[in-house]
Amino acid sequence: MKTKALKKYPLQIMLMSVTFVINTLLPLLFSYLIDDILIGGNFEMLLQWFVAAFVVTVVGMAMKFFFVNYNPVKIGMQNSFRLQKRSLKNILNMSQTVYAKKDKGYYFNLCENSAGAYGDLHEELYLNMCANLIYIIGMLLFVTYINWAFGIFFAVYGVVLVIIALYSAKPLYHMQKDIIEVQDVFFMDSRNIIENKGNINALHAEEFFYTRFENTTAVYEKHIVKYRFFDYLCNYLPDIVNQICNVAFLFIAGIFVMKGEITAGILVMGYQYMGYFAIPVATVCSIGMRYRSNKVHIERIDELEEEAAIAKENEAFKKENELLLKAENYDFYKGNGEGDFLYHIDKLELKKNGLYVIKGENGSGKSMLLNLMLGNVSPKESKGRLSVAKDMDAAAMLTYPFFAINGSFKDNLYGIHEDKGLGEMLRVDFAGKEITANPVNLSYGQQQKLALMRVLGTDAPILFLDEPLSNLDVETQEAVVRYIVQLKGKKSILVVMHGDELDREADGVIMIKGHKMSIA
Repeated sequence: MKTKALKKYPLQIMLMSVTFVINTLLPLLFSYLIDDILIGGNFEMLLQWFVAAFVVTVVGMAMKFFFVNYNPVKIGMQNSFRLQKRSLKNILNMSQTVYAKKDKGYYFNLCENSAGAYGDLHEELYLNMCANLIYIIGMLLFVTYINWAFGIFFAVYGVVLVIIALYSAKPLYHMQKDIIEVQDVFFMDSRNIIENKGNINALHAEEFFYTRFENTTAVYEKHIVKYRFFDYLCNYLPDIVNQICNVAFLFIAGIFVMKGEITAGILVMGYQYMGYFAIPVATVCSIGMRYRSNKVHIERIDELEEEAAIAKENEAFKKENELLLKAENYDFYKGNGEGDFLYHIDKLELKKNGLYVIKGENGSGKSMLLNLMLGNVSPKESKGRLSVAKDMDAAAMLTYPFFAINGSFKDNLYGIHEDKGLGEMLRVDFAGKEITANPVNLSYGQQQKLALMRVLGTDAPILFLDEPLSNLDVETQEAVVRYIVQLKGKKSILVVMHGDELDREADGVIMIKGHKMSIA
């Protein structure tokens, strides 16, 4: 467990250990009741014994409820929420190229399930297991002090429990890895339906998506049912061993009573300690089983921590102070194969605070150039010389598809200052409207205006505008063109366009044609 988001629990371990000690006083009191009061005839001590036993029981049970039962569960939940927040922060800070290697279902499963499993396991390993191991060692030393044969029996009993529990859990680990992969697909298919309901209905593709989800669910159900069977079986085996060993202990202890080596009170005390001993051993084994079977969750969270620390792809190319981009004899590949070649750049220099328009056919790689500069695509297979501005991370980009959250217009600016003048220029007439995450109450034009409000409302020195005039009426398009022209010389601006509205004012028009990029 590599994450530093979760701490250790020394105080809680101490409190659990004290609770265990208090609760183990009861068998001693029962032994005293049998041997000294009932058999020994000291009946005048019965009332004092009752008071002592009552106090120990009440205090012990109260401490057990809080420090053994409730507190670890609370810490596990706190860990899970802390890791969910940490995981989402790591995802937000992750390089886009690293993030794109896995699908959304993977990350949703990671935040929803892996963070919860990791949080619980961290508490169990560093709190529950530590406290129970201390208790097991203390119990072994104590029963050995009472009777050496008891100590040997308890030690063998504990070893048998551990071996059976851990070896029976081996197949669970491999099953869990398979389940997680199937679960990723399950979450992805369900999210696709939920997120794209409108599009599915519009295409009348309900039956296709439901049948696909039924097939995914059938596979997931088959895996989970099999896993649950072995999980319950593994948890039940220690109970079987416990019952057999209880009978064996009573037989051996009975022989010692017959020989006069121990008293009946010691026999009862030892039998009770068998139950007391079985619980922490079973708990330790159960934690070990859960750790092994859920190790894939731990690996995912730890891997996310490492991936979040990976620098963006463009870090190695941040060299320019005066230029926004410089490329010489550069072949750009969007992937690994020959078919992923996009275009060749003979020579391209883009000055800071300039206005540049990018043009080309659909699929020619206009938006890919912006993402290359931002470090959102991998240039590993590309060849030639490329460098970008050192402050490239300060760029703001107009992105697609449009996304929103449930809330007001201001909420959907995502903390960006609401520029009233910008709103008037864009002719925003829906600022008082409540917006939903599935923004059916916003037209495509309104969505575009809100997206432009977000990007143009930032103080970013670099603006990447991918088709900023899409879905806007003619009057608003003209206003946006004038606004962009006014920013010329103040900000570095790259605009993906299909029309010629900005060509005259641009410092350069970048053309992509026939897998070649040139500037005029």
